[in-house]
Amino acid sequence: MNDRDEAELIRTLARAAEAAPEPVGDLIGTIHRRRRRRTRRRVQSALAVAGVIAVIGGGTAVARGAFFNRGGEGQVVSKATATSPSEERSSTPTASPTGRPRETVLRSAAEVWPSAMFKLPVQAADGWRYQPVTGLSATKLLLTAESSFEKAGRLEVYDTATRTSTVLANMPDAGVKGYFVQGYEVGAASIAWWGTTPNNSDRWADFWVMPRSGGTPRRVGEVTGDLSRVERIGVTSDSVVWSLTIGGVYRMPMGGGVPERIEGTDGLHLLSWPLAVDFGAKESGSTYRNQTRVVNLETGRGTEVKAPEGVKNLRCGPTWCFGDWGDEVLVQKLDGSDRKTLPGLSSRSDANNVSGRFGMLDAVEGANTGDYLSSLVVYDPDSGFTVRMGTGNGGTWGRGISSPTSILYWDEGKKQVRECKTVDGRILPPQASGEPVPTGESTVCSTKEVGGGKELTVVNLLAVPPTE
Repeated sequence: MNDRDEAELIRTLARAAEAAPEPVGDLIGTIHRRRRRRTRRRVQSALAVAGVIAVIGGGTAVARGAFFNRGGEGQVVSKATATSPSEERSSTPTASPTGRPRETVLRSAAEVWPSAMFKLPVQAADGWRYQPVTGLSATKLLLTAESSFEKAGRLEVYDTATRTSTVLANMPDAGVKGYFVQGYEVGAASIAWWGTTPNNSDRWADFWVMPRSGGTPRRVGEVTGDLSRVERIGVTSDSVVWSLTIGGVYRMPMGGGVPERIEGTDGLHLLSWPLAVDFGAKESGSTYRNQTRVVNLETGRGTEVKAPEGVKNLRCGPTWCFGDWGDEVLVQKLDGSDRKTLPGLSSRSDANNVSGRFGMLDAVEGANTGDYLSSLVVYDPDSGFTVRMGTGNGGTWGRGISSPTSILYWDEGKKQVRECKTVDGRILPPQASGEPVPTGESTVCSTKEVGGGKELTVVNLLAVPPTE
């Protein structure tokens, strides 16, 4: 297996982890098979990679300990280079001339966006745990306070300037056994959310709404059958809207009533009201399929995406698109202009766009030394900065539980500790077809998290000026 093959293996495993069914036992070891969608948003990193064994010559098997949101050690800059129309490629790009994956050297969020970073206590004064939802402004953050794991008891607004929190509302009891809120959406005047019972076979969901300024939440209504296969929600001045995992966008008046399918939305998936796209959750098909258009559901106007041949996993927001083009990430506007390539990065199948402007990507650092470390990075097309989330100590990361969200966060106190042991190579799992069977003693390494639990480091992308 050469260096390029190993880099591609890392990227493939990252996508497979994102698209895989929910594991039995969540990644924190607290619950089993709970809330498929939110769990993947909250803890994106430590999936099955530690169990992947690579045979590296001499009969020695080594698991590289590459957890998919671990930071690397590099510090300084990476700016993309634009390609002129005459330089555009019409087929899949090739590897770098050396045969090794080219790497992007990353800057830390603390260095590039210090005004957008702040500390948030993990717990409220009463011991309930905070969960970031999204930014309301450059200095205000919407939170839930959870009485137990993923059981939201309050909605609060945290002021990053004064480091104080204000209660917006107590979350109502839905009166349904096994009920969990799945996601939130913040509109101009309202906050909406939806919930369901993910641990049973009921095909049912409900919608709630409350004033953005605070007040008493009220249930808008509920849906059953295929209409309960909610993928993402939005909120307008008079309705709650949602798209289905199988495609199609619906609305329900805030005063309650019969769900109505929005005309012309067959095969569309809500991005953030009023925008919808023609690629959605994993139930919609291959994660490598490209998005081809963005539709404004208020005006009915659709914009076709113009992309070069060979691009895969292309995802677009209001302005920018991100996808894989050979060994690099392609960045361009919807019409194909301002095209750039980012070496050493790969796209994500879950949500490339955050806060409507930034690209959320994966970076594999250490490819040239053979010590693969994967980091979450945010790319800003406006400034050209590629920014690592985290400090380089490893650990998991999370993003806010609204769609879209402006919030990414991690626990700087958590560190990953690598442990290795020597085992009989004959007991290791079978390798890929054609690979030699391990013989003799082999070294197997795994990584676990230790420490943390006091405060979160939060990046609010609403606080990043367009020119930074």
